Amino acid sequence: MFLKISAAATLVISIALGSAAPLATNAAVASISASQASGAGGVPAAMPVISRGVPAFTNDDCGGGIPASRANDNVYEDGWRACGTASPSAPIYLAYDLSSVPAAQRGAVLVVWYNDPATIVYDYTYHSSVNPYPPGCTTNCGWEPFDIPRDYTLEANPASGGSLPASGWVTLASVTGNNYHSRQHAVDLTGYNWVRINVTAADGYQPTTTGVVLNMDVHNASAGYQDDWIFYGDSITENGMHHATQGYGATFAQQLSALVPGHFPAQEAAAIGGTLSNDGARSISAWLPLFSGSYVAIAYGTNDAGFCCSASVSPTIFYNNYVSMVQAVIASGKTPIVPKIPWGCTSQVLTFVPQLNQQIDALYSAFPQIVRGPDLWAFFSANQSLIGPDCIHPTQAGYSALRQQWVNTAVGSVYTPPPALQISNVQTSSVGSSSAVIGWQTNNKASSQVDYGTTTDYGTNVTDAATLKSHSLTLTGLTPNTTYHYQVSGTDTFGQSAASADATFTTTAVVGAASHLVVATTATPTAGTAFSFTVTAQDDAGNTATDYAGTVHFTTTDTSTGVVLPANATLTNGQGTFSATLTKAGAQTITATDTATATITGTLSVTIRPAAAAQMFLTTPSTVTALKPFNVTVTLKDRYGNRATGYVGTVHFTSSDLLATLPADYTFTSTDAGTRVFSVTLATFATPQTISVRDIANPNLNTQSGMITVTVAVPGL
Repeated sequence: MFLKISAAATLVISIALGSAAPLATNAAVASISASQASGAGGVPAAMPVISRGVPAFTNDDCGGGIPASRANDNVYEDGWRACGTASPSAPIYLAYDLSSVPAAQRGAVLVVWYNDPATIVYDYTYHSSVNPYPPGCTTNCGWEPFDIPRDYTLEANPASGGSLPASGWVTLASVTGNNYHSRQHAVDLTGYNWVRINVTAADGYQPTTTGVVLNMDVHNASAGYQDDWIFYGDSITENGMHHATQGYGATFAQQLSALVPGHFPAQEAAAIGGTLSNDGARSISAWLPLFSGSYVAIAYGTNDAGFCCSASVSPTIFYNNYVSMVQAVIASGKTPIVPKIPWGCTSQVLTFVPQLNQQIDALYSAFPQIVRGPDLWAFFSANQSLIGPDCIHPTQAGYSALRQQWVNTAVGSVYTPPPALQISNVQTSSVGSSSAVIGWQTNNKASSQVDYGTTTDYGTNVTDAATLKSHSLTLTGLTPNTTYHYQVSGTDTFGQSAASADATFTTTAVVGAASHLVVATTATPTAGTAFSFTVTAQDDAGNTATDYAGTVHFTTTDTSTGVVLPANATLTNGQGTFSATLTKAGAQTITATDTATATITGTLSVTIRPAAAAQMFLTTPSTVTALKPFNVTVTLKDRYGNRATGYVGTVHFTSSDLLATLPADYTFTSTDAGTRVFSVTLATFATPQTISVRDIANPNLNTQSGMITVTVAVPGL
């Protein structure tokens, strides 16, 4: 039998969209634990189907026309059907012989049965809180069940394979009052060779159609129940993500399996036509416990943009509804996947859906755990021919394209292997005597761990399970003035681990109260030129007293004119840099003293070098004897009166006595230290004479003696 889509699939829901409230500030604030993993996590472990083509048995195959083998082939429109009426006294069953499947593959399993696309609505009893029935309807109008198992048990049997066992069945799960078109059960088949669904009641929309219709897959879940998807939403998701293939293309799972070999995810199309985000928000807590897998698609919004006449849902309410759903998914340990609302050509969709899609953008920012689903607004806006004549629902080709968009998202965002975890920018900060902060970056969100100790064996660690890209951990209880080795590491949301190379830091010493000041400089000061020096407050052990808050006063042994000392000052973290100018050449001191505690003091000893020569002096006798040599002394001084010991200029002598014998030009050397004695002979005695000296390169640097009396020697005396 070919399973036809029920009337619900062809029903076009007429939606009258009116004005929407202006975009408002989001009333709800996302609050998520920092320890929750973000995004899709790692590539999900595969859950291969182990029931495909195994021997299938039933006690009702509609007279031999619809065999049980149709339930576990790869054609989901061509399923098994029982034509009889199931009852507690006459149950209808579908059984699989799994004895040929390796035992390791049939321990933890997921059993999923699908009644769609026979029944298109996930819950045929559900009606929107805003729109109990589609506009114009007063009855279900297509919300009918098509032979859905209502009461059933899921059973296993340890009997050997081959012949269907008549007894020994063990109940693994029991369901009554089911109103969903698909269900999944996470069970343990360890020790069992058989599994069956045993139906005691079914629901059909006509009294004569109360049989059972379904496909049933058994997945190997020994690596976990991750590779499992469910799609919540309205009629657009309902009609696009079911298991029909003719005209729609292969199912979501079939297409993904072709692109990602080894994976064939379980998939439920849990959408209900006519529903709004409010319906999802008020129902998701009831739906999620029925879902064993990881990936939860949430796709509402078209109906929120305008529903029934002029009503519409405000962007704020829409956002808050989505927050409720996303938080519920995250709290259940699953991953939310949120697409953009599809483009449509009604005036209401064109006006209000962009406002709601802005709220979805806000969700992406507020909840990094969300995997971004396909941008159906951009896709259908660029492919408008795929939207049907009602300007809302896609054409059949459009639904096929929508399904492909979901496959592309899954492959690109969930099934693509992640980049290798890398650690970078490892550094220490705030290193104290007993603590230090270690920070680093990772390219993927990862947990944090620092192993540390006084050797590369480490021995101690601090951890944080929160998955972040920017990491910072504080180490405490450290020993002062000690070198520590450390290594950072982490495990990302994909299960990958990485560690850094060994690094070190040294804790500071424990510092006591300031007991003295250390005044120091690296400068070689010159008279009259400012130089810098430092003042450091230290404790008795020589550690910088960073908490010193006293005021320092400065004095010096240099009492010459032109001395400049710093004004009273405080230190910053026990240290300060200052400037002073001294003018007296030779050994001098600068002393810093606490203005309140005179014992907190320190002295800097410096040797002041003379400045450049600025004055020249000539020393001569007042009376000399004609034609008899005598000594004169030339001395250079700086502008502060210090002998210019560095002077190396050349001097030239002249005299008022034209017959005088004068020294030749002389270039001072460093050994002269700014002074030298020369020999002069005067000859003219009629009148007093003078001697002059000047620097030949600097005429302004010169001097002249006083009047020298020249006498004549008396013979015999």
